[in-house]
Amino acid sequence: MKRIALLALWFFTVGLMAQEAPNEVAEAVAAEAQAQASKESKVAPGIDLKAEYEQVQADIETTSKRVDELEASWEKTQSEMSRDLLQQQAVADTLTMTQRVDAFLGHVEASTVPEERQLGVDVVRAENRFFQSRLELASSGLRKLFEQYEQADGEKQLLILLNIDDFYSYINWLLMERQKNLELLKGWKLDTEKEQRKLNREVTRYAEFMAIYLRTSTRQKELLQREIKTLPADSRSAFEGKVATQDRLVRSAVSNLKEVLVLMEKQGLPVEEYNELIFKTTGNLAEAVVSIGAMRTVLSGLWDDSLNWLKTNLGGILSRLVLFAALMGVAVFISRLVRRGIERAVTHRKAHFSTLVQDFFITVGGNLVVIIGLLFALAQVGLDLTPVLTGLGVAGIVIGFALQDTLSNFASGMMILIYRPFDVGDYVEAGGVAGKVGKMSLVNTTIRTFDNQVFMVPNAKIWGETIKNITSERIRRVDLVFGVAYTDNVEQVEQILEEIVTKHPSVLKTPEHVIRLHVLNESSVDFIVRPWVKTDDYWDVYWDITREVKVRFDQEGITIPFPQRELHVHTITPPPQLPDEPVSLQRSDTGLRAAGEGEDGTL
Repeated sequence: MKRIALLALWFFTVGLMAQEAPNEVAEAVAAEAQAQASKESKVAPGIDLKAEYEQVQADIETTSKRVDELEASWEKTQSEMSRDLLQQQAVADTLTMTQRVDAFLGHVEASTVPEERQLGVDVVRAENRFFQSRLELASSGLRKLFEQYEQADGEKQLLILLNIDDFYSYINWLLMERQKNLELLKGWKLDTEKEQRKLNREVTRYAEFMAIYLRTSTRQKELLQREIKTLPADSRSAFEGKVATQDRLVRSAVSNLKEVLVLMEKQGLPVEEYNELIFKTTGNLAEAVVSIGAMRTVLSGLWDDSLNWLKTNLGGILSRLVLFAALMGVAVFISRLVRRGIERAVTHRKAHFSTLVQDFFITVGGNLVVIIGLLFALAQVGLDLTPVLTGLGVAGIVIGFALQDTLSNFASGMMILIYRPFDVGDYVEAGGVAGKVGKMSLVNTTIRTFDNQVFMVPNAKIWGETIKNITSERIRRVDLVFGVAYTDNVEQVEQILEEIVTKHPSVLKTPEHVIRLHVLNESSVDFIVRPWVKTDDYWDVYWDITREVKVRFDQEGITIPFPQRELHVHTITPPPQLPDEPVSLQRSDTGLRAAGEGEDGTL
């Protein structure tokens, strides 16, 4: 691809110049020369323009020969340090010459003598010929520079790229100097149309060369990026270095093309096409030399590219959409078949699965088929699933940290499905709620209480506490306690209870029921009654036996005593009263003592 750029280079003849000539130095010297020229804008008395003209002409000729010798020495020298010295010397000689020319032209502008003006014209054209000679020798040097770049390694390429950037700056400076000289001649009312057309052609060829080189470098960068995507991760480092180097070439070409477009705008040349190229390369409109015309061209180019892309790819897009829809339809159809197959398997009479496990397998199986079908359909329409799956993995980690409680509920739901402590329709006490299990997911369980309230209990709360399943077994024992008075006949009470339990149709014969005198309480003699019934008949038996016991006890005169407590009241004799006579106290050295009491405490 770079060979195309090298061939395109022949269309633009540019001068061989030292690669280390920075644009800032050229601008600084040019500014200094302009300042000096402005200071000498008036011809000082005693200045001989003819003599100065001959001196400037000789200086231009001498500088041209000297630069030619330096360039020849540069081509023969292999030492990088020696090349840098030769380059700097050539740059210094050229800038010194332009400074003397600018000073002479400042004297000529202050003169109104036609002959002296003609001397200035001759010097300007001689300087332009010098610039032209520098540009004409650049094609071979620039070509060699690009060839060196292709053959060099990574570190060497970076050094050569810096030289290429400096080379671009020097060429741009030469072109701007030529344009400045032509503008000076126009200011002197001279016909420069032919020379201006020639310069315009050279600048346009230079811009065309930069555009071709930019397209080539961009294309090669895209090819390297595509190649990287096909390589394994451990083999990408070498290509990533090449991509980085190619990206530096692209950015260097964009930067130089922008400077060339500034010069073209000054000359009134069309730049819209190149602005569009810069925009397409960088994707940033601010990178282009923005104007209303450039904006219009860029937008128009984008619209045309969009239409062309749509015309080219519309058939492929429609075919991919149809293929995607067909594959998803097949995936949905297969998922329904899988659901039915799983449903038949888990609901078979030999498969002892709970309703929760059945629903789980049916739902997961169907959804898994749809997900696999979606990924397969996306792959068939050309979508690379690697970044999608990678993104899902990263998102899964982030979501896992953010939803730790939900994942805990999910894990608890899986444990409930595995160990099956209850099923849909069971009456349970779990998570602080008692009621009938309505439905269950992997995150929560819905329980409807006996008074028709609905609770959604997190599975982590259920699994972390005691689970009481009231209806998990087929039969249950009804525990009843009846108390009678101490004066009632024990055998009569046992006979009545036996008749009541035996005659109830819902009481099971096996296991046998139990009727025993259980506890002698403070106020009553308690009998336990424990019949076995089907789980669905539990409360009917409980209520029926309780009612029948009360009715039969009343009929047989059996007393159901109330709690009683005996109280024994004892009369207590009150203590004797103290005498009513007052006792007087007297203060002494030893404290207070009663009147008549001796010193030793005796009365």
